[in-house]
Formats: sequence, C-alpha cells, structure tokens
Amino acid sequence: MFVYILRTAPFLRIVIPFIAGIIWPLPLLYILSFTVFLLILYVGVAYMPLWWRFRLDGYRGTILQLLLFCMGSLVADAKEKYKHHLINPSPDQVLAGIITVPVQRSHYGYRTIIELQTREQLLIYFPPDSAVRAIQEGDMLLFTGQVQPISFSGNPGAFNYREYCATRYIYQQVHLQAGHWRHRKMPGSFLLRCRNSCLHIINTYIGGREAGLAEALLIGYRYDLDKDMVSDYMQTGIVHIIAISGMHLALIYACLLWCLQWLPIPRLKGLLIIVVIWGFTLLTGASASVLRAAVMLTVVTTGKFILDRESTTYNQLALSAFLLLCYDPGLIRDVGFQLSYLAVLGILLLYKPLYGLLSFKALWQRKLWEATALSIAAQAVTFPLGLYLFGRFPLYFLPANLVAVPLSTVILYGEMLLLFVQQHWLGACLQWLLVMMNYIVAWIGHLPGANISGLHVSVYGVVALYVCTGALLAGRKGILYMLGALCLWSLIILPERLRRQNQQVMIVYNQPRHTGIDFIRGHVVQFVGDDSTANEMLGTARAFYEVDTGRLPAFEQLGHFICCGNKRLVIVDSALPAGRPSKKFKTDYVLLSHNPHVAIKDLQGFYDAGCYIFDASSSRSRIQEWKSECYALTLHFLSLPDQGAYVVNF
Repeated sequence: MFVYILRTAPFLRIVIPFIAGIIWPLPLLYILSFTVFLLILYVGVAYMPLWWRFRLDGYRGTILQLLLFCMGSLVADAKEKYKHHLINPSPDQVLAGIITVPVQRSHYGYRTIIELQTREQLLIYFPPDSAVRAIQEGDMLLFTGQVQPISFSGNPGAFNYREYCATRYIYQQVHLQAGHWRHRKMPGSFLLRCRNSCLHIINTYIGGREAGLAEALLIGYRYDLDKDMVSDYMQTGIVHIIAISGMHLALIYACLLWCLQWLPIPRLKGLLIIVVIWGFTLLTGASASVLRAAVMLTVVTTGKFILDRESTTYNQLALSAFLLLCYDPGLIRDVGFQLSYLAVLGILLLYKPLYGLLSFKALWQRKLWEATALSIAAQAVTFPLGLYLFGRFPLYFLPANLVAVPLSTVILYGEMLLLFVQQHWLGACLQWLLVMMNYIVAWIGHLPGANISGLHVSVYGVVALYVCTGALLAGRKGILYMLGALCLWSLIILPERLRRQNQQVMIVYNQPRHTGIDFIRGHVVQFVGDDSTANEMLGTARAFYEVDTGRLPAFEQLGHFICCGNKRLVIVDSALPAGRPSKKFKTDYVLLSHNPHVAIKDLQGFYDAGCYIFDASSSRSRIQEWKSECYALTLHFLSLPDQGAYVVNF
C-alpha cells in the first residue's frame, strides 16, 4: 500500500523526510554542519565524470532526502525560536496587547488571549467582574501583573493544557487583579467586522442555544456553544460537524462552481473561487483542517481553471501539507491537522474498495451506501489515533453521521441564504432543523453503549493498528503481517501489564477548591478527600492505572492520620491545638488543605515531616506565604497549583 502511494504521488517523497526533520529536529550546530557537508557532497557528485555520476545516481537521491530532513529541522528550529520568547517584566510594569479571542468563562472567572506588541502571546485570567463582559475581540488591553508559566493540573491521564497552548506558541499566563487592568476600544479589522455582522444576523433570526450551533456551523465561532450539546456530539463521534473542516469548505466550493457556471472565462472563474475560499478561511480563524482544505482546493482550482492541468489527489494532499508546514511547522502537533489529513487519506485509500463491495439499483440506496462507505473509510484510518488521544470509541458514529451530515449540509446552505435574504421565516425553519438535529444526536448519544471509554492505547498500539489496517487492504497476503503486528504489540505491553499487578502509588490530585488523594495497590484504589471531588478527573486517572475502588489491606486511617504501606500522611485543614507535644510525630508528608491558619514553623513543633504539600484547595496568597517560610527554613515542599498533581510510587 505504501509503495503504491509513493508511486502514485511522487511529491510524498519530498514531504516524508521534511516531516521527519520537523518531528525529530537535530541541534542547530549539527544541522548546519550536516547540511554543508551534504551540499558539498551533492555538488561534488554533479561534477564527477559521466560514468561515476551514472553509478552514484542512487546516492544523489539519498543525499536529497537527507537535505530535506535538514530543511525540516531548520524550519522547525527557526519557527520555535521566533515564537518561543519568554518575557519577564516587573509586576508593576504596564503591558499592552490586542485581544485575539473572545472572553470566555473559566474556573477563575474569565479568560482570553492577547498578543503583545512584541508578538508574544499571553493567556489572561480575569477575576469575576461584570466589566470584563464589555471587552471585545480586537480591543487593546493595558494591565500590570506577574507573568508566570502556564499551569498544568498534572493529574494522571488528564488533558495537558500546557502542551496544548505550546502548540499555539502560548507559554505564559497572567492572573489579573481587580483594578489592575483597563481596555481601550479599537475599530477592528475588516474580517472581524464581517464576522461580527454574521454573528449579529444569526442571533437576530435564530435564538436559544441553537444560535451557538448555527455560528459554529457557518463561520466556526465556537465560543457560544452549549457544553451539553458539545458533549452529545463528542459521544456520537461527529464533533467534526460543529468544527469548521474540509467538509464545509467542499460544500462552499461546490456552491461556487454552481453559481459561477455561467462565467465564460475560466481564469477569472478560478481567481474568484480562490479569493472566496481564502476569504472564508480567514473569516473562520484559519484552523488547521480548513487550511488543509483551502490549500488543496487552491491547487485543484489553479490546475483546472488557470493552468488547465490535472494532478493526483495524493500530490495535492502532500503539497498542502508541505506548504502549511513550511509556514508553521508546529501544525504537525495539532490534533485537528493530524486527524484532518488522516481522514482524507482514509477516504482516498478505502472509499472506492468499500463502495465496490455492494451495488444497488435505486438512487437513494446508492446515495445511502455512498455516505456509509465514506464514513467508514474516514473512521477506519482515524480511530487508532483517536484511541491514543482520547481513549474512547463512539460505537454509533455511522448512524449519527448518516443523520447529521445531510442535515448540517442543508442548514449550512440555509444559513448562507439567510445572510442575504434575512427573513424571519427562514430563520424559524433553520432553528427547527437545528433543534431536530440536536434531538436526534442527543438520543443516539444516550443509547446504551454509545461510547466505549477507557481504551488507552500506547504508541506501539497505534502502529500495530495501522499495520493491521494496511494488512487488511493487502488481502490474504497481509494476514501474516497483521498477526505479527498483534503478537509484537502483545509482547511489548506484557511488562507493563505485569508491573500493574504490583503497583503501589499515591496520587494527590490538583483540583481547585478540593482535596483528593488516591492510594493504589495492584488494581485496587482507596480514596481520601472531599466527596465533591470531580468524578471525571478520578475516572480518568483510575482508567490510566487500570484500578477500581475497594478496600486496601495495608491501609489505615485515623482521622487525618493515614498510613498506607510504608508511607505516612497527615492532613492539616484547621488551626493547630494549643501547646506542643512532648514528642514529634514522624511522617513522610504533611498536606495543608482548605486554607488552615497555621505557620510552617508551628507545624515543625508537631511533626517531623519529610515534605510539605500545598494542594489547590488553599488560596494562592496563603500558598505563597507557606512557600516563603519553607524557603527561609530550607524545607522540602510541593505546591500543586504550581507543579501539578503529586504522584509517587512506593
């Protein structure tokens, strides 16, 4: 299969080593030295006698592949150094930046992202304040505050928000205090005004939570989406419906072809299509999946209407990836970028073989089977990566796609018409369609077994699943490869399975305003902490360690004194009693939670502790006081809000 793709799309021979250089970049000094050596070698071969050039022709291709690898490393290094600028201003220094995303609610109040005049981006957290709602995207923000690295909960199996921000070149955050900021209204760009106009029309003619879905379908504005609605779409595996993707751009492209079929000048038609496609791409925020589709459609349109030439879809896919990664090599880490390209590749490889398995006479049957084969082809190639990233598989993705894709297509065209005619009757029809689509998706998402969770797959598992997929395409010849991949995968995960049988772990979770501790031994877990601790967080961590609740044989708890195996833990959540004991209590950890009014020096009179832990149930100001005392007394401590959850094996 891989050889077939390379023969069909020779441009992939350029893209593959280039991508490898981005994923595994070498140090800059090595890259430059190696690049100079390869260039000298290539030029030297070019000036050799004809006989030697003929014999060394294969080596010239290898040299070119290595040069492309070096080019990918250089591009990745240059972009990372250009974007990764950490700033360290004084707390009283006034900073100014432009709001780049709408203000959203968060655990701390509100949050947004700003871009400073020096091009760095900062994640801004506002306290709960009604004045924050007046801030609009494109406004200027003036503020003072302490710039810190972006925090990460560190809870096992949890979403790594720090890495997610790093893929967007955001490395620092600021928690603003009331009165330490003000904003200034700015006119905004032309694209921003166009988007606000579209949002105003949608909210005028479509109400309720369906307005947020209509905004996401039309221009990719996801900030007004209802969380329960997004959860339903994720449960059914059709979240791509509410995220602007290549499907939306393909529908707009088809609409443009139909509207411009009267135009007799092909080159003018091609230029108009390209302008509209890229205008829509920029209007929606230019996400990775939309950029991929925009570049591919630009290549197709240029070849068809301007150059009058055809190209293979594999070459178009490879060229779009090459151009996008030259512009921003960090896109290779973007989940949307990865899933988008895999979905298209799956459709190219599997759609025709699947569609050819069955034949129908009726037109509606052929269309239904066409949509079914398309959904299966895309899902077959994306599900291994989906298991690795999300640990879940939507069992009813096929009926959900068969219902939601046609409905969302009708709704999208209806919204485009609404922008021009602006009639209440059309808005009412669209709202009825949106309500019906949401109801059907929610019903499918709540069926028994709609989502199989806890399917954590390692990198080796992903590779094995892709080998199995390729082996199935190869027919009988691929059965041996599939069995070999599964056996190798089993051997690789066997040591980890054996280690899980004897694991002993203590996890102090990092959740704001809550205290939660899990003691794990083997496949049994014992919880200590607040009853209101997030079940989702606990479920994710326990699925990561493959454990279930029970009673540990070596676990003892007497009030706030806990002993598990050879580890001792004391929880301090209130003021200390008067007087001091005659003998200190020796413990491994002292956990301070829920803002106790105690000083570290007083705790030393009660406990002989190896480490002090400050969890996220205490305020930042109190934690800062404890940290200062520990620094002065040279004591070992851990601050969960700053360093993430504490996980120790014993």
